Amino acid sequence: MSISVLAALTASLTMAPLPTQADTEAPTEVVHVRSGELSNDAGWASIEARIQRATNRVCRPHGLRGLDAQRARQACYSRAFADAMGQLDRQYAQANNRTVAIVITAR
Repeated sequence: MSISVLAALTASLTMAPLPTQADTEAPTEVVHVRSGELSNDAGWASIEARIQRATNRVCRPHGLRGLDAQRARQACYSRAFADAMGQLDRQYAQANNRTVAIVITAR
């Protein structure tokens, strides 16, 4: 094995993060939504703002800095926010004057 191949293999192994207990337990928040909020634009805006805040809280990249942290946060935020809005849309379709809950999880 040449030195350059060995150096590349070593670099790839040291860059791969080891799984930790924190990786298996993704941060989660629940946003509760009252069915009355779903009946007007102001209610929807309020729900979306709460989902955005919860998504920002669960997508904090712990242990990363700089560009890596930015990329990890953006990827997490995009997935978690899209998932939460999908949940909201599905539950809105099923809501019959009841309270629904949106679960936001970092992935």
